[in-house]
Amino acid sequence: MTQVKVDRMCSVYVIPEDAPMSSQEIAKAFDTGKFDDKLKALKSLVIQIIHDEQMPRMVMNVINSLVPLSDETHSLKKILLFYWEVIEKTHPNGSLKEEMILVCNSLRKDLLHPNEYIRGRTLKLLSRIQLRGILEPLQTAIVENVTHKHVYVRRNAVVCLYEIFLNFGDDLISDLDELMEKLLLNETDLSTKRNAFLLLFHANQQKALDYLNINYSDDSNQFGDILQLSILELFRKVCKKDPLQKPKLLKSIYQFSKSKSASVQYECANTLFAVSPSLASLKIAVQIYMSLINSQTDNNIKLVILDRLEAVNQLNPRVLEDRTQDLSYLLNQQSIDIRRKVLKLFQLKHENVVLLAQSLQKEFQKCQNLNDQSEYKILMLQLINPMIHKFPQVHEVVAQTFIDSIICNNKMDDQCAQLAGQTLVKLVQLSDQPIQHKIVTALSNRFLDIHHMELYKATFTVLGDYSVNPIRSFNQIKKAIGNLPLEHDKAVVKQEDESKQVVKTVILPDGTYGTQVIEKQDTEEHVSKLRELLMQNSFLASSLSRAFMKLLSKIQEFNKYSSQMLLIFCSLLRYYQKNTAKIDQDTLETITSSIRILTGKNPQDKLLEQYKKSEVIPEQNAHFGAHQNYDKILKQPDDPIIIRQLKGVSEFNEIDLADDETSVATKQEENTYVSRLGHIVQLTGYCDPIYAEAFVNVHKYDIQFEVLMVNRWSKMVQNVQVEFRTQGESKVIEKAQGVILQPNQSARVRTTIKFSSQDIGVVYGAIHYENNAGIEQAYLVTKEINVDLIDFIIPATVSIEQFRKFWAKYEWENRIVINTNQNDPFKYVQFLEKQLKVRPIEENHPKGNIICVNMYAQTKFDDDFVLNVSAEVVNDKLQGFVRIRSKVREIVINLGDKIKVLQTKIE
Repeated sequence: MTQVKVDRMCSVYVIPEDAPMSSQEIAKAFDTGKFDDKLKALKSLVIQIIHDEQMPRMVMNVINSLVPLSDETHSLKKILLFYWEVIEKTHPNGSLKEEMILVCNSLRKDLLHPNEYIRGRTLKLLSRIQLRGILEPLQTAIVENVTHKHVYVRRNAVVCLYEIFLNFGDDLISDLDELMEKLLLNETDLSTKRNAFLLLFHANQQKALDYLNINYSDDSNQFGDILQLSILELFRKVCKKDPLQKPKLLKSIYQFSKSKSASVQYECANTLFAVSPSLASLKIAVQIYMSLINSQTDNNIKLVILDRLEAVNQLNPRVLEDRTQDLSYLLNQQSIDIRRKVLKLFQLKHENVVLLAQSLQKEFQKCQNLNDQSEYKILMLQLINPMIHKFPQVHEVVAQTFIDSIICNNKMDDQCAQLAGQTLVKLVQLSDQPIQHKIVTALSNRFLDIHHMELYKATFTVLGDYSVNPIRSFNQIKKAIGNLPLEHDKAVVKQEDESKQVVKTVILPDGTYGTQVIEKQDTEEHVSKLRELLMQNSFLASSLSRAFMKLLSKIQEFNKYSSQMLLIFCSLLRYYQKNTAKIDQDTLETITSSIRILTGKNPQDKLLEQYKKSEVIPEQNAHFGAHQNYDKILKQPDDPIIIRQLKGVSEFNEIDLADDETSVATKQEENTYVSRLGHIVQLTGYCDPIYAEAFVNVHKYDIQFEVLMVNRWSKMVQNVQVEFRTQGESKVIEKAQGVILQPNQSARVRTTIKFSSQDIGVVYGAIHYENNAGIEQAYLVTKEINVDLIDFIIPATVSIEQFRKFWAKYEWENRIVINTNQNDPFKYVQFLEKQLKVRPIEENHPKGNIICVNMYAQTKFDDDFVLNVSAEVVNDKLQGFVRIRSKVREIVINLGDKIKVLQTKIE
């Protein structure tokens, strides 16, 4: 493991326009050329040095030929300052070159030049040249410029002193804090004042606070916005370093929230969020964020502020409970990104859930006839789902929303219609009887206006289970199906179209006879899309047959309506048999089974037994065998066996909607019982006195252990405690309480320890306990818990400029030699992307046997790393290196060991 040396910084870059001059031509122009030739040669020399063409022997030529002429014209002086910036000033061993002494003399003259531009430009140059050998002789001249009469000079002098302090501290120039304190008392320029204040609070924070206490008044606008931002940064650092000063500084922060500058208000809210987690401070921060969102018109600014509100919501969800109305106004924005973030911020509480449901109802009405709002509708339906499960008071509002804006909406895509159908069925199942009747009546009245197959499926389920007027429901469905059979005769259709025009003999005004063409009125009623969908997809026919059978079980005039249903079923089968590509086996069996029931013996009794078995509790036979009544159908053969604890959130389908006891999962998938089973760790053996196993939950900055302990002894044990430690200096956030376990008794305890990237590796644990007398104390060493860094890597992307910045900035590096049987470099890189969850900076389309790829990723602990793969195929074997850099030492070590193991497993 080696420290990476940072490359030399280049602050000037110029693209050459003409062909570069040779060193001989430049030297000749310096010695014998005219002034314009010398200026052109100096420009060419600067450009070539920028492009890594070092010409160290030209320094003396420049000093002898151009420095004496630089006082005559400012254009030469300007280029000469660029030249002093780009040349190499030290020997390879780091010592200052001898000719730099002459350069220092020239720079000193420029620092004392009567022209303020030359002084300021020279100070800007010195802020980029951080070499003690050059700055030490010039420190007096730099300090003198702090009190110069011109603002440009003072501003650059303060910037120069700030850079010197950051690189050398107060070793080079002492008493910087006193110098800046005097400058702040008389300075009028806001930019210079801001820079001086920054230097003051870096050099002496206490004096910076004293300055604010003396000069601060209730009007925060007297400082200007740029100085206010620096003061807020000081407050954050002081509160982090000395929390005891937090109450005193909060009053000043509250005053800054009244600033007229939007940037100051935003930073003030960020400061309140960072320094004080109290409810009052967070509410003030939220108030500032909401006022900024309402006043700003740029969507990017709104997204940034919404991200901050999301962070506040994660810290304390109670803060946004009373902001439902304010957040509802943000739904008027057209940006789907803003709407998505706003919907995530809503808090579902008894106090605001009705208001939220009414806001969503208005939004559905606005986007009812818009084609490009399907994603927005899906997001609102996903929010409505948990509302109808937890809060019965919103059922009436949600029901009215479905009746007015969703049931007959023809501007939804398939995914939105499917989610709407699932929500509708669950709403009917959970609602009271008056609301159920209201929804069923609306579905029956507006059945012909439905357009989506998923909504038809949901409607069939609702009408079949909850219809209060089954005859009307059946007539509406039959009317939507239309005339039978289902086949369309194109010739008949064409003839019908032509027959709309009829010729009629009429008496003209002059008493003669004539002919008149009259358009025939179309008296046919509106036919729904159900007929078309039945001919396109047989799945809908399966739902239709189940709904018909449920409706028939409720109708008194059984023979009359059963014959009509048989006619429809036979027409469906005839059509599907002619179009075998449009039918599946399940639909065929469902329709055939319905026909068998209707044409068999006692069909009405079988329907009542099959579809009303929930109202009858079957008696359990005392003996299971030949005497059991097999005529009673307790469960259909194709009914699924549902184990809700072992079913993920994404497994929600139409079958779940038919089960009254199944509820829609509304939590995230990582919180489900199935995902938790994947994180269980057995800590001790079955033969140990105490058996223990734990759920390991890793959060952003800590790791929580939920431990189940079972006493396997025949005697009581007391003061049973469990402890965990990491490889580093771990800190216990929540200590597990000691418990008393009777024989064969179990108990659950929780403990939390602080966790970061430095702790990646192994977590050690132990269980301490005593006997019933409290004399013999024993302990059990638990099984080691391996925490893999790969589980916490999040794919991320950065630009190539950011990648280069990180590559030069991060000091820890691990270089791994490629040792694999894979001889395809592109497949090797793809394997690393998949296993390490990294993402390439640019798209790679390799050609040949050489590849060089830059990749980047982040971790859940707010750390990141960069990775470079450089490889080539030599003698049918892949050779090269994988280099990893990060600011955290443990990340590069862990990833290096992981790559060494993984690359041997490539097939």
